Amino acid sequence: MGRYKSVLMAKKDAREFPYRVALPIPPTGHGKRLDIIAAWINTNIGPDWRMHSHLERGEHMALYMFRTEQLASHYRQALSSGELDVGT
Repeated sequence: MGRYKSVLMAKKDAREFPYRVALPIPPTGHGKRLDIIAAWINTNIGPDWRMHSHLERGEHMALYMFRTEQLASHYRQALSSGELDVGT
């Protein structure tokens, strides 16, 4: 049963965190940006979020999940402003 635990957790999170923001994962990964994003979310949103990887149309995505549209929108705005880029 251990190998299916992540699948079960992803399904549970999908129900509890219905608002999603997909972020493409570059071939070399996110590197330090992943830490910057997690720190920003923990500081500005709190611990009430989840992240799973996802394959969409052949492209690997980091799927950030939130309980409310307002929180997802706040995250989208930070992404689009460049606030979460490495070196900003």
